[in-house]
Amino acid sequence: MVKKFNSWRQLQTVLCVSEHGSYRAAASALGITSSTVARHIDSISEEVGQPLFLPLENRWELTDIGKELLAIAEKTEISLGILLRNIENKDDFVGSVRLSTLSFVCNTYLSKSMDIWRRENPNASISIEETDDTRAVERGQADVALRLTRPDTPGISRFKVSNCRFGIFTPSEGDPKRWIGYASANADLPEVQLAHAHFKCEPTLRFGSLAAIIQASLSTGMSCVVPTCLARDHPELHQFTKGNKPVTAHRELWFLFYETRKNDLAINAARDWVKAVFPSPSGCLCGRCRSEDG
Repeated sequence: MVKKFNSWRQLQTVLCVSEHGSYRAAASALGITSSTVARHIDSISEEVGQPLFLPLENRWELTDIGKELLAIAEKTEISLGILLRNIENKDDFVGSVRLSTLSFVCNTYLSKSMDIWRRENPNASISIEETDDTRAVERGQADVALRLTRPDTPGISRFKVSNCRFGIFTPSEGDPKRWIGYASANADLPEVQLAHAHFKCEPTLRFGSLAAIIQASLSTGMSCVVPTCLARDHPELHQFTKGNKPVTAHRELWFLFYETRKNDLAINAARDWVKAVFPSPSGCLCGRCRSEDG
């Protein structure tokens, strides 16, 4: 049970490490040293009597107590953000934002949350381009981007928005041996590797959007590999399991922008909106699969 904290800075450090996955990246985003990040994390871990993070491959992943603390930090950040906006009288962002993202992210989540954008930014405009181009920000074609790929491009800042798991799904009494794939997916993507390992063949049909893949799967009975969050809305699709455990490929949704624009009002407006749409970086896209993504 957490009794006290020395400062909001420590909670902010927990948020930042969770979003960036490393002490070094969190230190860069916060403008402090890696040793200071480690000191903040160690201090809180010592206070609660349990570690907040554990190493997993090349990232630091939250423990169960870390996830509970993250929820506290997120609520605190939202409350502080509202307070500071009221104090500074910067409720109204005037300007425009260009956002680039995948079609299913836009259609399933962003377009359904435009009421939040309009409420928070009544005098601002936003344009969203649906594209698979992973370098829209670098090419100056977008102010911010939401991608399922974590970039390592110099000068590009990022924070993790949420998790995204892909699973293998087959309609009731469908064809479990033939599958429908994404038209332009690279062979090294986790979900494509998952499909090839399972089906041992190339897809019979290909489409340019996940929505089309799901609809084609339902109409033909062929299997598909799609985000579990999307498959949730189609009870006719049944997920393949092995040993009573779903077989999945893990992806993450990242928010990208140029580091030089970290104090830009347009970037901040887009960031606050995206965080409202996807409230937890440790959860899933739809917010209903948290236990599966933990």
